[in-house]
Amino acid sequence: MSRIVIDARRMNSSTGHYVERLVHELEAIDQENEYIVILLEKEKDFYVPSAPNFSVVTTTADLYSLGEQTSLALLLYKLKPDIVHFWIPPGPFFYFGPRVTTIHDTTLIRYENIKGNPIVYRLRKAVFTFLLRNNIHRSKRILVPTEYVRSDLDKWTKGRYSSKFITTLEAGDMIQDEPEPIKALEGKQFLFWVGNAFPYKNVSRIVEAYATLKQLYPDLELGLAGKKDHFYAAIENDVNARGIEDVYFLGYISDGEKRWAFQHACAYVCASLSEGFHIPLLEAQYESCPVITSNATCLPEVAADAALYFDPHSTSELVDAARKLFDTPGLREELIAKGHENTKRFSWRKMGEETHDTYRAVLSVISN
Repeated sequence: MSRIVIDARRMNSSTGHYVERLVHELEAIDQENEYIVILLEKEKDFYVPSAPNFSVVTTTADLYSLGEQTSLALLLYKLKPDIVHFWIPPGPFFYFGPRVTTIHDTTLIRYENIKGNPIVYRLRKAVFTFLLRNNIHRSKRILVPTEYVRSDLDKWTKGRYSSKFITTLEAGDMIQDEPEPIKALEGKQFLFWVGNAFPYKNVSRIVEAYATLKQLYPDLELGLAGKKDHFYAAIENDVNARGIEDVYFLGYISDGEKRWAFQHACAYVCASLSEGFHIPLLEAQYESCPVITSNATCLPEVAADAALYFDPHSTSELVDAARKLFDTPGLREELIAKGHENTKRFSWRKMGEETHDTYRAVLSVISN
């Protein structure tokens, strides 16, 4: 029996859904090895093991903190794992034991999300990049959610670690919460986006396209959901200054509200310049919501032929895609049917099995 530690800090977050599903799948897959799941102290009640070979330890060392580099490393040495799985890089520099790492995307490498002092931001990014390169070098295997991310990381590392990269496709879920109406959008025709407004998410492109579409379809409205921050505030200020009507900045919404929005939207629109997987695409397709998405990075790999695509740098292409959806008889129903089929390609159980196979392969190499 081997001891496997899974660093699951921030499991209770949108990105943390990956490690939450991974742990639950592993509980069903592996009854032999011992698993220790590390959670933040403040989220210790979020996950309760359902298998006897799984247990939880907690830490106050958050992601990207000094404590991650010090106290977390000491905790790992104390736990004496055979391997550690870091679900998000970079992990502690001063931990030298065998590790597996999941890298979800290359966005923090390729793009900047500056708020505050740009010098401080770029210094922190340089430290992150150094630690990420070090993590890739030390990791026995690197798990990635799409072939695009595998290829991009391979280019970034100039092919030095090609044999380490393993694609374990992520998946989406049908939201289980009961649909909960969003009052601002009830009874209206609207386009919908959910996520943050970091510059690479390109939310301003959606707003630009909507401003044009509003002139063509006066009853159309726009719902933007995501935690309100510096970036959303800037977009909202621009919308107000230009007098663009019927744009709703919804802030954080519940899963029930998100499900309702998918069920009632004219389309889910994603204009991102960079993604590693983007689970909301599949969530929309589960709920019979047509998808209009940019053709950047992994998005065509995930949405396949079940979406309308546009160049994320082109407002006119996004406008044309929406007009095609609105004005082509039968297209909405075709995209919905293709979306339902597309979701069948993805499975959290398969992702869990492939991750478990990776652990076994690494353990075999270590033991020899």
